[in-house]
Amino acid sequence: MIHEIRDTNFKGSGRVLSKRLYYEEPYLQEFKGKILEKIKIDGKPALILDNTCFYPTSGGQPNDLGYIQGVSIVDVIEDNEKIIHILKEELKGKINSEVVGKIDWKRRFDHMQQHLGQHILSGAFMKLWSAETLSFHLGEEVCTLDIAKEKLTEEEAQKTEECANEIIFDNRPVKCYFVEGEEELKKLNLRKVPEKTGRIRIIEVEDFDLSACGGTHCRATGEVGMIKITKWEKRGEKIRLEFICGRRARKDYFWKNEVIKNISNKLTIKDSELKEAIDRMLEERKEIWKELKEFKEKLQEYEAKRFIDESSLRGNRIKIINKVFEENNFQEVRGLVQKIINLDDSVVALFGVKNDGAKILFACSRALEYDMNGLIREAAKFIEGQGGGAPNFAQAGGKKAKGIEDALNFALEHFQEFIKK
Repeated sequence: MIHEIRDTNFKGSGRVLSKRLYYEEPYLQEFKGKILEKIKIDGKPALILDNTCFYPTSGGQPNDLGYIQGVSIVDVIEDNEKIIHILKEELKGKINSEVVGKIDWKRRFDHMQQHLGQHILSGAFMKLWSAETLSFHLGEEVCTLDIAKEKLTEEEAQKTEECANEIIFDNRPVKCYFVEGEEELKKLNLRKVPEKTGRIRIIEVEDFDLSACGGTHCRATGEVGMIKITKWEKRGEKIRLEFICGRRARKDYFWKNEVIKNISNKLTIKDSELKEAIDRMLEERKEIWKELKEFKEKLQEYEAKRFIDESSLRGNRIKIINKVFEENNFQEVRGLVQKIINLDDSVVALFGVKNDGAKILFACSRALEYDMNGLIREAAKFIEGQGGGAPNFAQAGGKKAKGIEDALNFALEHFQEFIKK
């Protein structure tokens, strides 16, 4: 049986609940409570206390962590309005014995910063663009916010961020209180009317935002520190954006500033000139790649002509090129083979590449009637691989690099037996 006490926050409701201290004092880091019940959740020991400071996962906000009597809490969940503390190991205390709980304050305050930051950011989107918040998730590194807006421009995002940070810099007070009944709710100009009925918890940012929420929040907007929108993308008819607040924003600023400073020093320019310098470098790089590509094309064509000139002759004046490349780029070899068969109407190319395994590539001029596809399927057995392709251009890959020479020798002896059908 659970020996629970009536929550003083719910007088007159007739419900028997554990007291949620995080509603009364979200800054409380240590508390005392009595064990009401010891249970198992998925085989793990768990406790229900008469009161608790630990916030359960709810409304997009993750649970608190910490310790009860020195035993680590691995999760906090809410089940039928009971707060259940799942422990790393069994606690020795008996029913009705008093225990001491300590929350991970750094984690709690981070969640308070992020969650209040979300209220401020959502309020800014509503105020500036009449964009309603659809959902919110407080992640370990970033927070996500889905807003009812078909697109978001850089200028709109910047204005929204500026509006939100002005509210933070104003250090406006934040009030948390309960209202009950539809009549009370109708008197409030809520940003979004909750689907839940009954007793509703309200978070009020003075003269800016009024919304229903059961999470933990800072007592003044200044404690959020700052809000930074880091990126966004279109998701159907909504926009999903990522943002960070407080220490997360400071950490993000620190590493990005270090990167910018590092690059600026290496390029010996001011950080304010970095964008123009990088744009210029990228344009120069584009031109260099264009010139390099043209140079490679000419070099490859020269190499293709050289291979043709040095080829051996077979019956019917067929030119044979038999070559194994070591550690070459396979795509470049493909390009070379394509040029060879395009430059001459009577050439057969039998190439192998020893690079990350074994690859073979057989090709012939389109004017010839040989079946390179059939030939390579047989030759691939020597490299313990498989492949295929068109009658005049086929390739295969395998794991036995030592078999490349045997594959090419087989092709050299038998290619005239493989004719297009």
